[in-house]
Amino acid sequence: MRVFFRYILALLPLLFAACDAYDDFTTDPSARLTFSLQEVAFDTVITAEGSSTRTLMVRNYNDAGLRIRSVALEMGAESPFRVNVDGQYLDGGTGADFEVRTQDSIFVRLECTLPDMDRDDVTHYDDRLLFCLESGAVQEVALSAIGMDVYRWTDRTLSEDEVVDSKRPILVGGQLTVDEGVTMTVKGGTRLFFRDNGSLLVRGTLKVEGEEGNPVVMRGDRTDYLLKDIPYDNTPDRWNGVTFESTSAGNTLTWLNLHSARWGIRAEKTDLTLESCIFHNIAGKDEAVNNGLYLKDCELTAHNTCISNVMGHGLWLIGGKAALDHCTLAQYLIIGGGTKGKALHLANRTDEGECPIEDYIFTRCLVMGYGDDVIDADFVNPGSREEKLLFDECYLNTVEDPADTRFVSCLYDSKEAEKRGNKGKSPAERGLYKVFDTRLFLYDFTPADGSPCAGYGAEF
Repeated sequence: MRVFFRYILALLPLLFAACDAYDDFTTDPSARLTFSLQEVAFDTVITAEGSSTRTLMVRNYNDAGLRIRSVALEMGAESPFRVNVDGQYLDGGTGADFEVRTQDSIFVRLECTLPDMDRDDVTHYDDRLLFCLESGAVQEVALSAIGMDVYRWTDRTLSEDEVVDSKRPILVGGQLTVDEGVTMTVKGGTRLFFRDNGSLLVRGTLKVEGEEGNPVVMRGDRTDYLLKDIPYDNTPDRWNGVTFESTSAGNTLTWLNLHSARWGIRAEKTDLTLESCIFHNIAGKDEAVNNGLYLKDCELTAHNTCISNVMGHGLWLIGGKAALDHCTLAQYLIIGGGTKGKALHLANRTDEGECPIEDYIFTRCLVMGYGDDVIDADFVNPGSREEKLLFDECYLNTVEDPADTRFVSCLYDSKEAEKRGNKGKSPAERGLYKVFDTRLFLYDFTPADGSPCAGYGAEF
């Protein structure tokens, strides 16, 4: 015990010396703070809406502490930026008396709310956050933001025909409803940003008139980033989807890009014509609805259309009639865990009873995904329905049955992978598609040059 106390007594001077060093502050003008970022950028922020929070770490690598006489926004109270330094809000854009001890750090939190300028193009904002040290030295961090004005529609109902042709995004909150007998026509370049609770209900007619290079976009309203390189827009579960009721008719969707929703389209007893559309990143907590396209007793005509990365089924057809030509159904969603649905699910019944199939015809389609089989069916009396289902010259990830006459001149991915020595490799390693980046959630399911599935499916 005496040896122990002698050891402690010997250490005390060192401990006090360490405390003295920790409590020591310098006014040496060469001593500087180190910042985790030289510029804090907000890109892009919807005006009159608060931004997400950015974090700046301020570090002191000097052998003594540094006192900060003041931290101030150069624009002061007129700045659109808001700052909290080490727990202290900079009221009026300025604050005083901060300390960063040696080998320590403090956190700065920043947000912004940009004014609505009533402009179709974006507005750039810049400011500087100035750190004035006790020595008189001044350091700065640049601040920047891009503001985007929007039109706001909240729980809006269209009771007469309307043409929507907007250069600035339309921010939809709650339900946008197209009444029975009413046509909503959406021109190319229009962007509908849906809030978390946003959805589109069509009781009448929806006509989407996008163009190549100028599509109509339906997406969530988050414009910031989930992670440094991954925008929220690349992830699902951002808004509810589009629903067509049985009173709806004559719906034509051309060059529509619908993504990041909880469901894509839900429809019953209506007709849909799709041309060069993309439905991508569809997922949510409610397993009953998170499908790409769920169509019951509908008439679907689709050409050059891609339905990809869906938590539920990509395309779920129950009864009715469908003709798909050069379409892609790609089921590669990696978000959410658990069991994913099929790329294509066919049925002629529900819990309420049978739903007769008129014809299902797939021509030059690409049906792919993880797993050995991404096509399944739930048929009552399947033998009596087989002549109404045809896969003609398709590229499929399913189990081949040479005796099944419903599959004509089709290629099977498992055979092609084995033939090329690619069995067990990822789609990226196999070079199947133009873009397949699971880290950044970036995909273009157009078949790549030299891919075994070139010439099948949609091309964008």
